[in-house]
Amino acid sequence: MVKRPSIKGRGKKILFEESVKSLEEKLEEEKVKIKKKAGKREVENEKIKEAEVKIIKEKDFEEEHPLLTKEPFFKVSVCLSEKENEFLDLLGKRAKLTGGNKIPKNMIIRSFVKAFMDVELDTTGLKIKDDKILFERVIDFIKK
Repeated sequence: MVKRPSIKGRGKKILFEESVKSLEEKLEEEKVKIKKKAGKREVENEKIKEAEVKIIKEKDFEEEHPLLTKEPFFKVSVCLSEKENEFLDLLGKRAKLTGGNKIPKNMIIRSFVKAFMDVELDTTGLKIKDDKILFERVIDFIKK
């Protein structure tokens, strides 16, 4: 017959506390594992979303760029003031300064035109010398 030590009084309490601590530690370890798995999934999901956005942007660029789609386009001369010309030049150079390439003025102007093709700009009743009125309407539209 094997004698077993009897657990009385304080011994039961210590044994119980130790078992609770070990269970809590195991629970914390499981939580950490779950958080790591969830974190990995979030990172993977973000990478997938970034890749999808990149692919969509590349497709849009290929579809819209006239030199790549062999879509006919017309050369148009635009008269700009010195201030307007400098603005376009600085806008194109800003892309280069931030790690990209210099954007040509014609590309900037084309993007402005494409942006206004999709909106309903009010041009009713305008005459040739009403450029200020058109400018105010454009500004009002942008502020909306």
